[in-house]
Amino acid sequence: MKNVPHFLDSAYATLSAPGDHDRWVKYDYLANFYIFYQRNIPTARSYLDSMFMCLKGREKTYPDDYATTLYRQGEVNMADKQYSQAYKSYFSGKQFVQKYLDTCDYSKFSSKLGFVEYNQGKYMDAIPHFKQALSEYQHCLSIGSNDFNNLFILPQSDLNSIALCFERSGQLDSAIYYYQEALQFIKTNALKFPQRKKFAETAAGVVYGNLGGTYAKTGNLAAAEFYLKENIRINDQPGYAVEDAQTAKIKLIRLYLDNHRFPEANDLLTRMGSDLDAGKGLGIMGDNIKVQWLQLKWRYLDKTGDLNGAYLYSQRYYRIRDSLNDINTGLKEADLDAGIREAGQQYQIALLHKNNQLKTSYLSAAVIFSVLTILILFLLWKNLRRSNKNVKELTALNRQVEEKNRDTLQTLKALEQSHQENTRIMKVVAHDLRNPVGAITALCELMLQETRYNEEDRGMLEMIRSAGQSSLHLISDLLHYTVQYELKKEPVELNELMHYCVDMMQLSAAEKQQHIELQTTHITISINREKIWRVFSNLISNAIKFSPNNTLIGISTTTGSDHVIITVKDQGIGIPAEIKNKIFDLFTEAKRPGTGGERPYGMGLAIARQIVEAHGGAIWFESLPGDGTAFYVKLPLN
Repeated sequence: MKNVPHFLDSAYATLSAPGDHDRWVKYDYLANFYIFYQRNIPTARSYLDSMFMCLKGREKTYPDDYATTLYRQGEVNMADKQYSQAYKSYFSGKQFVQKYLDTCDYSKFSSKLGFVEYNQGKYMDAIPHFKQALSEYQHCLSIGSNDFNNLFILPQSDLNSIALCFERSGQLDSAIYYYQEALQFIKTNALKFPQRKKFAETAAGVVYGNLGGTYAKTGNLAAAEFYLKENIRINDQPGYAVEDAQTAKIKLIRLYLDNHRFPEANDLLTRMGSDLDAGKGLGIMGDNIKVQWLQLKWRYLDKTGDLNGAYLYSQRYYRIRDSLNDINTGLKEADLDAGIREAGQQYQIALLHKNNQLKTSYLSAAVIFSVLTILILFLLWKNLRRSNKNVKELTALNRQVEEKNRDTLQTLKALEQSHQENTRIMKVVAHDLRNPVGAITALCELMLQETRYNEEDRGMLEMIRSAGQSSLHLISDLLHYTVQYELKKEPVELNELMHYCVDMMQLSAAEKQQHIELQTTHITISINREKIWRVFSNLISNAIKFSPNNTLIGISTTTGSDHVIITVKDQGIGIPAEIKNKIFDLFTEAKRPGTGGERPYGMGLAIARQIVEAHGGAIWFESLPGDGTAFYVKLPLN
């Protein structure tokens, strides 16, 4: 196995002028190799990053490669047990495929989702994905007559996978039916590709082995032995699926032991043990084959009376089995469909949040207009008082007063209309925002009181409830910005709060292929959790908004003797010198659209500064246009 990357490098070196796609193919192969064959997740993730870099800015030029990269990201996260991030990757991949690829390309991604369910042991849930893939192949009109991948490899694989799911679910008659369908498909379509005869034979051998294992479960031992030996005859040779032949040998040994054919079982056990020691047929299932061989060797020695040998092999079996169980811990509990639905719901929540910001902006504009109108009226009143000091100019002033009164009446009418509009908007906010958000929060409270949800579901409910409560507090803050209030502080673990902020913003960052790097220390400070959360959510949101795709956003903390400084640094477009003194103003004109065309609202930093200063802290920034921005928040420790 260690020589595989070297052989790949040698093959790649033969290319005269490798392009972005060529590099991507190489990195994709290596990422797959380190996920499934070496189980080296950090290395696999580094090659995944290289795949993204190859396609940066060219996602629509290579849509198939980019969709595959998103699904590969999901596989890396699944292997790393980061199930929430895996679901977001699958959701993003599904959206991208539906938007930029045709139905001919849907099928292989439907199959990928089926294999995720299969590997989780959710066999009946996997079948609809595989059947959908078959349907998509059949309805694809753009497949060429020489497209071996879409006309042969993928359809026969899906038929075999459906049969495997039925077999693992105990529905053996259905499994046998689909295995026979797969064999008939291979026999019929192999004739169309005579130059790929070797692959067709290998595929048939794989199905023979699976069919033989199913017949063994039904008690048809003669058919089982025939098909298993056919698999071994075809695939147990160089250039064929040697790993699959090893699986067939396992099934045949089990059949021999169950029927007390010990000499044949021992002969096959011995030959297979030599193959495993020599590394013959190692692949994705290498560890599983090894652990099954140990179990069968233990059974054979126990049945033939060698109890000491049986004990030694049983110990080796349990050691490897436990390590495999540790690797797969949590995989079966993860819910793919629910995770993808939840990622979609979070995407909708983000859209609702943007709409709410727009409504808030309208409300702020109405308040500004009202304040300006009152100021004009005040100035008019002062002018009228001054006019009384000069009797000689009374007549002229009276005419001016009459004109100004007419203007005042018009202004009063405008003010009244503005006030009515303000009242209407307030009612809309109260009805359309407070009530639904409050209902969501209350519903989460009720759901959290139930005990039927697992820890992951409860964590998601906690996040929704907390987000709803924060939204209600945000509305109150905006409506009572100038009102002094007493902060309700509590001891808060800063590292936990920052992780929560980052988790809430990960979806927005993923939409722009940005990476948020969090480096914090474990420290507890006395703050108002919700308001400080709002400060950092706003700063991270701004960093995402004003940074290009595929950039890094860094968050770190520095602890002093009596304070802690939290830094949020991006690689964005920076802040021009002419607006640096305006960005903390409540109704500032220093508004700019984000790098993705995001609409600005101009109030977040003003509210953030009010919250930080109410805690006895300070907020400032350092920025160079085109070279990113760093915001610093200083909070007292006591």
